[in-house]
Amino acid sequence: MKYITKLKLASVHQVCDFENKSTEFMLQLMQDTCKVDLDTVIAYMETPFEEKQKLFSDLKDLLNVITKLDIF
Repeated sequence: MKYITKLKLASVHQVCDFENKSTEFMLQLMQDTCKVDLDTVIAYMETPFEEKQKLFSDLKDLLNVITKLDIF
């Protein structure tokens, strides 16, 4: 799976965790927003904890860069 796909899935994962959404909701939202099939979502969900933590950290870093750009 491409790294960008993992980042997209991780971003949906974080939003759903923050909003306390159900697993079923999260899986469907991942498929719909990231334009992937259920097998891809399941493969992401089986990603080791440490790799997910790295993805979450990378998303935070990306958000910090976007925020500092102050063009939006």
